[in-house]
Amino acid sequence: MKTIKLLSTVLAVAIVAVATAVEKPKMNVVPVSADRAVVSILNEDAELFQLSIHSEDGELVYYKQTTKPLTSYQKIFDFKNLENGNYTMDLRINDTRLLKDISVASKGISVGESKLRIDPYFAFADGVLKLSYLNFDQEQLSLNIYDENGLVYKSSLGKDFNIASGYDLSGLKEGKYEVTLSSMNNDFSYSLVK
Repeated sequence: MKTIKLLSTVLAVAIVAVATAVEKPKMNVVPVSADRAVVSILNEDAELFQLSIHSEDGELVYYKQTTKPLTSYQKIFDFKNLENGNYTMDLRINDTRLLKDISVASKGISVGESKLRIDPYFAFADGVLKLSYLNFDQEQLSLNIYDENGLVYKSSLGKDFNIASGYDLSGLKEGKYEVTLSSMNNDFSYSLVK
């Protein structure tokens, strides 16, 4: 399989289109007492969203998914039943995630800065798989392509902030393929039919 570095106008336009089409939600977490905080979410357009809280070992301690599109949401969270420790509040709207680290201690709640994360962009046309991803955490990334029998291709993509690559898949037989972009903390998948 031959790797094509796509630094062409087409991929540049795709990256710009993805970056400008991204949701830009706002999430504020304001402690109002030692064990309570007000969470406010604002989004320019009415969208469905998911809000979750995970402990530092990955345990899900709260999950909310809206049933209708909203532009705003507000709720008072009571953290008194949580063990002291670090938690991550994760807001997902379409392909955009907004993360906030929250520390719960007997002396009160402290809230970290917001971290914006955007899912990768995948496209497959004319036998070429195109991929772009903003690697905010600059994690080591790898790309794997699987068919129904297992792994058919593996590539290390490095730790660069901006990942933009193309892969010539014209040599692969017809069928269904699963593409995964993986790091230590994230896995993204894309299905394609050739």
